[in-house]
Amino acid sequence: MSKKILIAATNYWTSPYQVGSHHYARIFAKNGWEVLFISDPISPFHFMSKNKSDVLERYKIYRGIKKSSEKNIRIYVPMALFTINERPVFNSRFITNNWHRTTCPNVIKYVNKIGFGKVDLLWFDSITQYFWINAIKYRKSVFRVSDKLDSFKKIGKNAKNLERELMNKVDYIIYTSRVLETYLKGYEHKMIHISNGVNIDHFLNSRQDIPEDLKVIPGPRAIYVGAIDEWFDIDLLSNVAKKCREISFIVIGNSRIDLSKLINLSNVFLLGKKDYKEIPAYMYNSNVGIIPFNKNHPIVQSINPIKLYEYMACGLPVVATRWKELEIIKSPAYLADNVNSFIEGLKTALQDINKDKYLKFARTNSWDLRYKDVIKFLGN
Repeated sequence: MSKKILIAATNYWTSPYQVGSHHYARIFAKNGWEVLFISDPISPFHFMSKNKSDVLERYKIYRGIKKSSEKNIRIYVPMALFTINERPVFNSRFITNNWHRTTCPNVIKYVNKIGFGKVDLLWFDSITQYFWINAIKYRKSVFRVSDKLDSFKKIGKNAKNLERELMNKVDYIIYTSRVLETYLKGYEHKMIHISNGVNIDHFLNSRQDIPEDLKVIPGPRAIYVGAIDEWFDIDLLSNVAKKCREISFIVIGNSRIDLSKLINLSNVFLLGKKDYKEIPAYMYNSNVGIIPFNKNHPIVQSINPIKLYEYMACGLPVVATRWKELEIIKSPAYLADNVNSFIEGLKTALQDINKDKYLKFARTNSWDLRYKDVIKFLGN
């Protein structure tokens, strides 16, 4: 009989931002596990938001209209009357602890009905779904920590308390960045460092022909793919782009911040979000991958960036802002401290034709290897 894992994830399954929880779901399924991937909930209030496309996508998963096309993986998004957010009342301890009781259908009954009321492994990437620790039977439980929760401005004290409670209750803690060791002090007896990784097959076996909207953009091309949020350094990128008019800067992803400083630059191209399966083609037809983050932002210090491994899986040299975690992992990326050193890194990277060292680094950081580390840590 196959082993079962319930993954409580923050992002929904078809999100353009494929993070660790998605990749672990796939690698567990690849190794014969039955996977239930449950994302954080939606509520009627979500339909009033500006980002309707994401809400509708999550709604389709809730209704069962959209399913996982991958073997051994079931996906679900609960619908609740109330969900946790930063607004008054909705960030209260009562909502934090009881939102799951307002789901329709009841999410705990649903999980039992489909055969996941008892699992071999209960895996948390989301503290919002803390209630699972008391709701189903499991042999072992894991909480995977990839950020310092108190670095996010919109996170309330109730969520932070919930995180600590979850850390105390789970059997094991996996953390993705060495910088998080201080944050997790006191849990040394049950934690292990396992970095992020890359799905090598997804990038090596994807289409490499140039996308239509990239054909009209002249080379050389420097590409950024990922979230565009408060830690993205708009000033850095705009100043670099102004001084490097011969380089086209491609930015792929949804923005939650003001991009006005980039919009009027003739060599910056904001292409919006793309489906995950489309991303390799954009990378293969670029010359360098960039990670222009604000090194002084508290969130950045603990990031172990998946995009770095993905760029390198496509043979791309990488230029990134320098922060401690990037120094620790000793990747072949070019690290920059300011605008001038970022530009120097770009110029050097554009002359670098040795793709082998990037591919080698990616291969030694695959999700397959991460899975083996997890299984070994959990005692098979």
